[in-house]
Amino acid sequence: MFKRLDPSDIHITPFKVYKEFTVTNVDSASGVYNFRAVSGSTQNFNLEGQNVTTYPSASFYHLSSWFLINNMYYMQKNGNTKLSFEETNPIDNFGSNSNKQYRFLHTSASIVSIPQKLFGERIKPKSIELTDDSTDITVTLVDDGDGNLYDQAYSASYAIFKSGSLENGIFDYTKLTATTGSVVGNVFYEHGVIVVTDTGSRYVDVGQKRVSDGYSLKYKAQETITEYNYMCVVGENEFNSTLNKSVTLDRSGSISVSGSESWKLFPPGDALYKSGSYKHSYNAATDFEGFVSHSEFRPYVTKVGLYNDFNQLIAVGSLSAPVKNDKDLSLSIVVRFDA
Repeated sequence: MFKRLDPSDIHITPFKVYKEFTVTNVDSASGVYNFRAVSGSTQNFNLEGQNVTTYPSASFYHLSSWFLINNMYYMQKNGNTKLSFEETNPIDNFGSNSNKQYRFLHTSASIVSIPQKLFGERIKPKSIELTDDSTDITVTLVDDGDGNLYDQAYSASYAIFKSGSLENGIFDYTKLTATTGSVVGNVFYEHGVIVVTDTGSRYVDVGQKRVSDGYSLKYKAQETITEYNYMCVVGENEFNSTLNKSVTLDRSGSISVSGSESWKLFPPGDALYKSGSYKHSYNAATDFEGFVSHSEFRPYVTKVGLYNDFNQLIAVGSLSAPVKNDKDLSLSIVVRFDA
């Protein structure tokens, strides 16, 4: 017994969910790596003798890392890395290219890289808290939701900096200052990459120590989940018959099967199991229990199955309690699941 759903009874709604993670400098086994990026000459480049941060499962060369992030996130269309007052934000690169994100790469940077399996679609903006307590001073960096990283201890001066540097919500580079509390780095949410670009003594080693008292990073991963709602409407006097073998005399069954492989349909111990083998054919019952002929006999709904166009079962909705299918009333059952 099948019934095609009306398209208006199908509602598919995507929504975003977030999961908070906290990782530390000792979590490299999970794929969270911290390493440095340092600019230098590439003439006659040779890996031998290059500064490198090595983990059991990965190695990061400092010179190569600098050129990687420079070309991915900081290089402008005209090839310049350093921004002048007349220029706008970097364009045509792998970053978000938000005009609310200020980027400036010095000759070195500190990088914390998070694997996609730990951030999903992207890191949720305004969820990052990078705390470094590897020195006598504890530094906590947070993001502003636009991909800028700043020192939480100077949040007030950062707010002044940002409000004074924005013109209609876009960075005006003629208003930038070098005051404490300005941008100390960037976050590239879709790639799970955090870059501390400030080379001052307070920030140069943030997130880089690999000791027991190093850093911790708190953030939220983002995923999109789709909610499926199917309104299954049973009209008056619909689905008032049953294929359940409990209505047949002595539970003898209500389907016919035949063929050499039909024994696979029946478990050991069934009435058909005789002399170590199964019968290869079975005829449906023709006699039913007396209660079936009663005028008040109505099936009870316990489960609803959803099938595709190839009659393949794709989802089953179980009711919390059996519901009587009254022939004089329509019945609506909502099957809801997330995927």
